Formats: sequence, C-alpha cells, structure tokens
Amino acid sequence: MAREWESVIGLEVHLQLNTGTKVWCGCSADYDNSPINTHTCPICLGHPGALPKLNEKVVEYAIKAALALNCDVNKVSRFDRKNYFYPDLTKGYQITQFDHPYAEHGHIDVTLKSGKERKVGITKIQIEEDTGKSMHAGDESFINYNRASMPLIEIVSEPDMRSSEEAYEYLNLLKDAIKYTEISDVSMELGSLRCDANISVRPKGEEKFGTRVEVKNLNSFKAVARAIDYEIGRQIETIEEGGSIDQETRLWDDEVQVTRVMRSKEEAMDYRFFPEPDLVRLVISDEQIEAIRETMPESKVDKMARFARDYKLSTTDAAILCEEMELADYYEAAVKASNNPKTTANWIMTEVLRVLKEENKDITEFSITSEDLGEIIKLIDGGKISSKIAKKLFEIKLTDERTPAEIVEAEGMAQVADTGAIEAMVDEVLANNPKLIEDYKEADEGRKPRVMKGLMGQVMKASKGKANPTIVTELLIKKLS
Repeated sequence: MAREWESVIGLEVHLQLNTGTKVWCGCSADYDNSPINTHTCPICLGHPGALPKLNEKVVEYAIKAALALNCDVNKVSRFDRKNYFYPDLTKGYQITQFDHPYAEHGHIDVTLKSGKERKVGITKIQIEEDTGKSMHAGDESFINYNRASMPLIEIVSEPDMRSSEEAYEYLNLLKDAIKYTEISDVSMELGSLRCDANISVRPKGEEKFGTRVEVKNLNSFKAVARAIDYEIGRQIETIEEGGSIDQETRLWDDEVQVTRVMRSKEEAMDYRFFPEPDLVRLVISDEQIEAIRETMPESKVDKMARFARDYKLSTTDAAILCEEMELADYYEAAVKASNNPKTTANWIMTEVLRVLKEENKDITEFSITSEDLGEIIKLIDGGKISSKIAKKLFEIKLTDERTPAEIVEAEGMAQVADTGAIEAMVDEVLANNPKLIEDYKEADEGRKPRVMKGLMGQVMKASKGKANPTIVTELLIKKLS
C-alpha cells in the first residue's frame, strides 16, 4: 500500500517600512526613485567609527505590524550582528534581532475555499536592516547602496501550513492586514515585500519533521504557491525512488517552473550571531503600545463589518469593496456624493471594476473620480437621466473632463419627463404593436410582466432611452387596462 504524505510549510516574509528615512540614520529611504548611491552616509555604509541610532518611527511602525498580526510585543528586545561577507553588505554584517525579537506569538486565521479553517501561528517579528541592491548587466555587476539600511521587519511563521493554498491565503491575509495599517506598500513588484518558503514532507501521521528545504527568488504569491507544489512533488518523488532530501537553499525558476540548487548544507553560512555592541536594548512600555494602538487605522475585517452594517451591503459585496484599501476609500467617497450606498456599490462592482480589468489598472489610476461617479448616480435618482443613458454617460466620462451634468446638458441626454410627449410615444408604440396588446390581454398574471417589458422596450427605443421609465409604465398600465 502506497504511503500517504503530508507537507509542512513555513514562510519568512520581509517587509520594507515606509518611514521616510533609514533605520539607523537620517538618509532618505526613497531608494528606487533617486539617482544611484546618492542616499548614503558613513552610518548606512558602515564606515569605521560610525554609530547607528535607531529610528523612532521604525519602532512605531513595527509595533503597528505586531498589533495587526495579533502578536505579543516584548517589553525588552535586543539587536544582534549577523556576520557574513557579500558585496551588497558594506559593514560585513547585518544588524537584526536573532533570539530576542520585539514581537512573538501572533497568528493569522486562514479560511480555505472548502470552508476549512486553520490558525497559522507567527513565531516572531524582528526589526532589521536591508542590504544594498545588486544589479547585473551582462558580465558586469553594480550595487545601489541607496537601499542599504532600509528599515525591514521579518515575519516568521510557524510551520503550520500544509498546502500551497494555505500558504497563498496566509500571504494575502498578511498583506491585507499590513496594508491597512499604511506602514508599507506590501508590493512584491516594488520589492517592498519579499518571501522565502521552507518546505518539507513526512509520512502522514508522523510527528517528526522531514528535512527542510528553503526556496528563494519568489516574485509573486502565485509563484510561491507554484514553487511549493513543485517542491512537494520533487521531495516525495525523490524519497519514493530511494533517495534522500538534502537540507539546502533552492531558487525558483518561474520560466520553467522548477527549483534549482543555490546552496547546499555543506555550504551553509555560519553567521556567528552576537549582541550588537553599538545599540542599547530596545525597551517598549505599555503606555507606548497603547498610544500606538489608539492610532491604528480601521482593519480590513472591521471595515467589512462596518460596510455591511452601515451601508446595508451583503457580506460578499462588502468583501469585494474592501479587497483593496484604496477601493474601499473610493466607494465611501462616492457614497458621500451619491447618498445611495447600494446603487454605488453595484456601479463599482460592475462598471468600474470591469473597466479596471480591461485596462489592467487599479482604482488609483481610474479616470472617473469618486465624486463624479456619485454625481452620475445622483442624476439617475433625481430623474434627470435613465439608467441606460447613465451607462452612455459613464463611457463618455472615461475620457471626458467635463462634469457629468455638463455632459448631459451638452449632449442632450436629459431624461424626457413631459407626460404629453411620452404619451404620444406610448400611443405610437401601441398602434404599431397590436399583437403585443393582444398577448398582454390574454396572458396570465405570470406572463403579463414579460409582455409589458417588451412594450416598455419599444417606448424606450422610440425615445432613445430618454423617456422617464416610471411615467412610461404608468401610461402603459393605464392604456392597457
């Protein structure tokens, strides 16, 4: 009988913090949008005798991350030196927190598509510095030290995940929780979020862990999931064919969808951790934690609950609108302008998201402001335009800088509310459709609305979508009765 296997997965996530300046000095942290090697100083370049000083905002942002991820914040923590030589590390060591981190024992509650729930533990979060950024061109390599000493936090999970789906959901929930605190861009594309995966397999039911393999070079959450699935399959196949798994670091090749050996256990680094002599212990008081807790923005979970409660939305609609913090902000601003939460939600989830998908943009790049969308909805509710005309107005507004009201007036899109004019159209439609009139009179109560819809469509067509639907309906019912 073939053995059943179980995978064991833990993730290490590095996040850059948007503190404006670096972790040990006052150099600008805007490393990507500035000329190479212009935001450096003796401290972040590690010149002899230059002493680091901890950026207070880094501590504030780090505590926000810990609170968002349900961690305990340690009153006392310590910085250590992680020693290794690499060109992008000018000091020859990295300042980090090894065995006395500032936060521990957090968790993220993951819900899978099947409805199954799993609590993924967070072992620790530590404050550390980034290295310089290596750049390669042909057979030459360059280093941008603007990134040296950028403030980072490293979030280390427990090995609680058992599938790529769990890892993928964990990463998305972590990203959402951090993004809503506004302490980081959490963008893998921009490099402000980086992830390494630790993967092993063992026979199902066994307590002892298998040999762990670390996978790097993961540039998207989907790449993380694909790399995990490949590595699980590779390890199981190797063991079943009589081989053994080496403790090693592997790189994910997304182009051919395989992992490749980067460094074997024989080459594993001895980092020689020891306490950082140039920094005192980090002491965080209860008063400091509570003061920061009071400044925490609304979380995604709390926002979803508020949207469902205050705007009378379904939990599904609230989840869609809160998927991105910027989209939630856009919705609330549009509701303020329209005073119609449900219709605003429908327009965003259909028309707005459709355009964003077609143009491969996010809501911050959308050409129609939240105020203008709210005005379009207000024009519908005020009877100035029909829903059909509103969609034409929306398409025009995508590339037109005039206000919705100005477009309606200039293009003659205003809804016809003149009862006499609409009655003339209704009479013409009835005169030209005797068969529909006969069908309506002979139809049972279940079929009458369908016939009425057909007559409504004819009137709206005759008015080019401008006739007030309420008046049209009232006139048709009166005349057909």
